[in-house]
Amino acid sequence: MWIEAPLTMLSWFLPGGAVVVGALGQFMLALVLLAIACGVWLRLWRGRKMHRAARRTTL
Repeated sequence: MWIEAPLTMLSWFLPGGAVVVGALGQFMLALVLLAIACGVWLRLWRGRKMHRAARRTTL
């Protein structure tokens, strides 16, 4: 995978490489979870907006 090479290089050259790689892994996981949460929120917001518009046209 594209992320493995830089992480391997960091673990070789930096002191406490396992800590650095672990911290980067946690950061990447946080970014992925944030992207998923934003996607879910956006989908719910759009659905709510569409339902509100549909209610206005039927009334």
